[in-house]
Amino acid sequence: MKKIVLGVSASISAYKAVEIVRLLKKKGVWVKVLMTKDATRFVSPLTFEVVSEEKVIVDQFEDANNREVEHIKLAREADLFLIAPASLDLIGKLSTGIADSFLSLFFFAFEKKVLIAPAMNSSMFKHPVNQRNIESLKEIGVEFLEPDSGSLACGEEGIGRLPEPEFIVERVIFETEEKFFSGKKIIVTGGPTREKLDDFRFISNPSSGKTGYYLAKKARDFGGEVLFISGKTCFNSLWGVNYVEIESAEEMKREVKKGISNADILIMSAAVADFKPSEYRRGKIKKDEVSSSMEIKLERTPDILKEISGDKKKGQIFVGFSAQDNKKVEEAERKLKEKKLDLIVLNNIMEKRGGFESEENRVILIFNDGEVRKTDFILKEELAEIILRAIYEKWIKGIK
Repeated sequence: MKKIVLGVSASISAYKAVEIVRLLKKKGVWVKVLMTKDATRFVSPLTFEVVSEEKVIVDQFEDANNREVEHIKLAREADLFLIAPASLDLIGKLSTGIADSFLSLFFFAFEKKVLIAPAMNSSMFKHPVNQRNIESLKEIGVEFLEPDSGSLACGEEGIGRLPEPEFIVERVIFETEEKFFSGKKIIVTGGPTREKLDDFRFISNPSSGKTGYYLAKKARDFGGEVLFISGKTCFNSLWGVNYVEIESAEEMKREVKKGISNADILIMSAAVADFKPSEYRRGKIKKDEVSSSMEIKLERTPDILKEISGDKKKGQIFVGFSAQDNKKVEEAERKLKEKKLDLIVLNNIMEKRGGFESEENRVILIFNDGEVRKTDFILKEELAEIILRAIYEKWIKGIK
């Protein structure tokens, strides 16, 4: 279990720290909260104790009878120290060696990764003294999350907002994951493709792109250099990931071909449309141009994996997906061999809890050595981790 210590200093955005704790707990992370005395004016320690299920520490002399030196013991056990929000006052004290609270005392005892998320008025954040203090902490290895821009508590607009809890938690998970894909270049495809009939109509499918998104995200967390090639989805691009948005199968093929020669791992999780209109019309086909019915001739889109597999290099790992309206293992095994895959992920798109647009999926992992692994219904984010860990254990671990 990952162990995170969260420091909370005096800021109106301290309420967001409660959500940070909740999200970390949801991911199975143990969280211990340290607060400055002034921070308790904004959020009660009891609130953090309820959400974290751990005692909150405010006063370094609170338990004088404790035989263990608590800040030292905690510093040895924790994996990362996150300070969010970090006030101008606290940043100044840390940069000049002032330890007048348990939180600041812990900072000087902690020898691992420290992540600080400042939150303050724009003028305060940009002030030369504050910037100097930030730079001095960066010089000793402390990492800072750039504050967001927008409406501030003072009513002004500008930089200084605490980043959203989801982003902070994503960064914490990244910092604490094992980097077993370090030095590996990974291409992940995701989302649907669109095959145009005219400029306003297209053939596609209801893929949400969640599986590809989570694969790219976790591959990044595990230390990979990730190129994420995706059709249009509702997801924002991922920080730390090279993102290329495409529309058609032809565009996806072109982008995959650009990067495949340098890639160590290719994961084709995109829901590529199998067919496209034979003719494309610029503009919009008007209703009065068509009688009561209209015939649309279709042709096959490129089988990207099949084409790419012909140039597969020794040591490259190729992973494909087989979305079927049944669970015919024989069909997936045929594709595995035909496309020179190392692993194929088979799922039934007709299952109500799985398939397109769902939060969950149930799949069968079929490896090129004949091994078969089955999952129950699990979240797609969990599935992404299972697939990536399988790749590591099956091939990368042996290579290293």
